[in-house]
Amino acid sequence: MIVLFESGSFRLMCKHLQLKGKTYYYRRRVPSDVRKLHKAPNTRKTPAQLFFSLKTSDKAEACRRADSHTRRLDALWKAYRERHETEGNAQLALATLEAASLKPGHAKLQPDDPTIDNFLSYYLPSHEPYEPRPTLTAQEQLTVDILYGEKIPRTLSDAKELHFELGKGPKNRVGEQQFDRAWNLLLEITGDITLDNLNREHAREFVRRLVDNGVGPETVKRYLSQVRPVIRTGIQEFELSMTNPFDGLTIPNRDEGPRKPRDTYSMAELDVIQEKCRQTDDQRRWAIAMLSDTGARLAEVIGLKKGDVFLDAALPYIYIRPNELRGLKTKGSERKVPLVGEALWAAKRAMETKGDFLFPCFQPKDTSKPFNSGTASSALNKWLKDNNLAKPGQGLHSFRHTLRDRLRDVETPSDLSNRIGGWTNDGVGESYGQGHSLETMQRYMLKIVRPKDQLAESGS
Repeated sequence: MIVLFESGSFRLMCKHLQLKGKTYYYRRRVPSDVRKLHKAPNTRKTPAQLFFSLKTSDKAEACRRADSHTRRLDALWKAYRERHETEGNAQLALATLEAASLKPGHAKLQPDDPTIDNFLSYYLPSHEPYEPRPTLTAQEQLTVDILYGEKIPRTLSDAKELHFELGKGPKNRVGEQQFDRAWNLLLEITGDITLDNLNREHAREFVRRLVDNGVGPETVKRYLSQVRPVIRTGIQEFELSMTNPFDGLTIPNRDEGPRKPRDTYSMAELDVIQEKCRQTDDQRRWAIAMLSDTGARLAEVIGLKKGDVFLDAALPYIYIRPNELRGLKTKGSERKVPLVGEALWAAKRAMETKGDFLFPCFQPKDTSKPFNSGTASSALNKWLKDNNLAKPGQGLHSFRHTLRDRLRDVETPSDLSNRIGGWTNDGVGESYGQGHSLETMQRYMLKIVRPKDQLAESGS
């Protein structure tokens, strides 16, 4: 708990907040009855507490984010508990029957078995013959229904658990975080309802909540891609006669593209950035310089190994390919890119670092933790903005857009530009053959690079 404001006898506290180093974290105990909602994939353990970074060192902002998480969790837990007040728990019903040496449908298959009468006499409320039959609780009714052969109700949590058991869940920590955000939102809307009660209105509300919170169309699409496969698994594996409510949803404004288009850099702006990188001359600036004259994606560059850099070749180049640290966005992203201009300078400097990777400063210090380019992206974009090198709409990915324009300006064939940037080519014929040679790619890339002595003479 952190003191947000204090004056005399008045003190304003912010709960579930902890300062670790210079960063604030959210810490909160998870009540035992809702821990199953936070079970990590591929494990049977349920967390006794939640502890994660709020990714800010500003106290007021940390309190705002903590309050948002607290409200979300309160709503999630409330929905789950209210559902269990009015509906029986299938897992509890199955455990009750198993304890009495009974199985689902036993009363239907062996109606004369005395074990059934003994169980019902013990389990159901007793009453005299002249008294009205007592009303059964939701749990009691569900247990009896399953005993007499009714289908076992399967919940959203059942579908999620089976989805993970089948190995279909997220494969790394970033994926887990993305899944948790999407899944928690769904449970806020529905609670842990049975799959056959999930409907189209729930799915539309899921999209509405995201849009109302300012989430862009492509991000909405990613949220849906986390939830939809789990529901599909539940429907298929539990043999339910229903369609997936999350199939074919309309995402508002999706055809308009991203809400925050990335602007390109002018050549003058690019020159200033590259010169600043030379002046600072460290690993982070080498990465920016390499991005500026290769047009590669951030993860592709900072995940390079030194064995992917060929400075002694007749034409220096990097080989962008998957490794144990990171994969690639698409199959066509694997490629060789000539090193020219500031990219060549940066590669030479980076090869002097220690270790197998070209940029060790971006590798996780704890080897058990996954590689995350998001942290590097935030830090490098912040440096660009803090040094007035990037205007609103500009950032690291703008180098990629800028390179595309630079290649257009020197009349680079479209299929060759695609090859350099790892963009998808259209047409079956483009997949035939070995593709463009390094010599051809270098010839066009040299056209877009201005020698530094030329810049000094022009003063631009």
